[in-house]
Amino acid sequence: MIKKSQFFYLRSSLKFLLLFPLGCSSSNDKGFTSFAVPKEAESEFQLSEIAKSVEYISLETSEASYLSLVQDVKSYKDRLYVVDFPGRILVFDKDGKFIQQIGVEGEGPGEFHNLSSFTIDDDSKTLLVASGRRLISYSLDNEYITEKTFPFFIDYIEIIDKSINLVAGEDGVKSGDKFVNQRSLFKINSDLEIVDSIPLIYREMNEQTGASYPYKNFISTIEEEKYIYTPVLTNESIIRDTLFKIDGLVLNPSTKLDFAPPLLNKDGNKLILIKNMILSKNFLICEYNREGKNMFFIGDRRNDSSINLNNGISIDNGETVVLRPLDLSQDQFYFVKTYNYSDVSEEELNPMIGIVILN
Repeated sequence: MIKKSQFFYLRSSLKFLLLFPLGCSSSNDKGFTSFAVPKEAESEFQLSEIAKSVEYISLETSEASYLSLVQDVKSYKDRLYVVDFPGRILVFDKDGKFIQQIGVEGEGPGEFHNLSSFTIDDDSKTLLVASGRRLISYSLDNEYITEKTFPFFIDYIEIIDKSINLVAGEDGVKSGDKFVNQRSLFKINSDLEIVDSIPLIYREMNEQTGASYPYKNFISTIEEEKYIYTPVLTNESIIRDTLFKIDGLVLNPSTKLDFAPPLLNKDGNKLILIKNMILSKNFLICEYNREGKNMFFIGDRRNDSSINLNNGISIDNGETVVLRPLDLSQDQFYFVKTYNYSDVSEEELNPMIGIVILN
């Protein structure tokens, strides 16, 4: 009999923020858009009110395919690639039938215990996995190809202009009497060599402090356009409220969130912590924390409407979910429906994946 771990039931996304010691919109003629985000949240809002369609996929439950916490989902061809926290990639068909696990757990070549991000390169038909400082390449048939170790920790992988791009850096690097946390967008060639980079974050601090959040949605892809938001999840005195468009080696401001005050506490630290900011064809979605509360904002890029919610958006069984990107060019997102139990058995099943296209 398969039993879920207690970790599965940690429903508040703030609890997955891992600290470690070391309303309306406006635009101008340049295409820059801003959304006003009120302090107060609406009590509840149903996904069905803004959904064009919703499809549920029940993922097969077995000893090999058992999931504890769905960290990421990608759709490619007729398959779903599901990341189980902290580091397995399980492949299912579109009916939810389990196919295989990518790679194996371990320390050897082609093996990994955890991952921070993965992507699929359609041109080379390879799957790329970021595990710590390592970038590992597999064929879509699950054959290990190669890997490389970099001098930085890889947070995120994305294919931009048919080349590999890494959001990566270091935390707690000693610099004089300060400690530096830094991130850059590194462009990688087919030989896994760095060919260029764009600085993203450089922070000097008095103490070694870093933070990680398992749901990493740094880069939004809308057809040929790419947008990036790089979160800073530690204390600081500014609100990083702008999403940027990637134009070659230049980052141009694209979309800003105007949060209602107060923005800082009495110590001068931010009260608002943005964990993800995602842009799709017609919507902006932001997952953030305000004064200890998990918040979820949806803004419509076509008009002045927006929704600001506690925790997430409600689905048919009263559960609150967070929408995460699947195909942003089509306004398609996924969510995890954790309630998926049998009425006649104590066995607990894998969660369902909901796939929604917003209207």
